[in-house]
Amino acid sequence: MAIRLQELHAAAVHFPVALLPVAVGVDLLGHTTGDRRLLEAGRLAIGAAAVGAAVSAITGLIAQEEVNVEGETMDMLITHRNLNLAATVTAGLMARWRARHDRPTAAYLALGLAGIGLVSYTAYLGGTLVYKRGIGVAPAGGQYRKSPPELGEAGQTGAFFRTAAKDVVHGAKHLAEEVAQTRIAPSLGVGPRKAADTRAGGAV
Repeated sequence: MAIRLQELHAAAVHFPVALLPVAVGVDLLGHTTGDRRLLEAGRLAIGAAAVGAAVSAITGLIAQEEVNVEGETMDMLITHRNLNLAATVTAGLMARWRARHDRPTAAYLALGLAGIGLVSYTAYLGGTLVYKRGIGVAPAGGQYRKSPPELGEAGQTGAFFRTAAKDVVHGAKHLAEEVAQTRIAPSLGVGPRKAADTRAGGAV
C-alpha cells in the first residue's frame, strides 16, 4: 500500500481530534468526582493530544505544498492552517500546565472546551477542502505534482522523505509570508481575501 505525501496529514489529524475531547472529558469527570484515576488519565491524554497536534501541524505543512490552491480555496486553506496552529499551541500549553498540576481548574476546562470547538471547526474546513474543493485529489486536478513519490513504492522511500522535508521548509516559509501579509483567517474576514497572486502547491 502506497501513501502520497498529502495523505500523511489525513492519517495524523484524527489523533488530536479524538484525544482533545477525551482529555477534557475525562478531566471534567475527574474534577467533578475527585477520582484520581480519571485525573491521571486526563493528564496523560492531553499530553498525547499535544503530541498528536504537533505531528498534525507538521504534516499539514507538507500537505499544503502538495496541493493546487487559489482564490477562495486558498483563503480556506490559510484559515484552516492558522487556526490549527493556534489549536496546536493551545494543546501544548495545556499539556505543559497539566503536567505540573494534579487537578484541572475551571479555567483550564473552559480553555479545553474552547479548543474542542476550534478543532471541530478546522476539521470542518479540512473536510470541505477535500470533499467539496477537491484539493489533494489527483482526478480533480487538486494535486501539485503529477507523479509524487509514494511511501511503499519500491525505490521511492528516500525521495518521499526528501520531498517531505522540502515541503516543511516551504510550508513554513509560506506560513511566515502569509502571516506577514496579515492573512490570518481570510475565510473569516481576518486579513485580505483572494490575493492577486495564486500559489499552486510547492511553487515558490
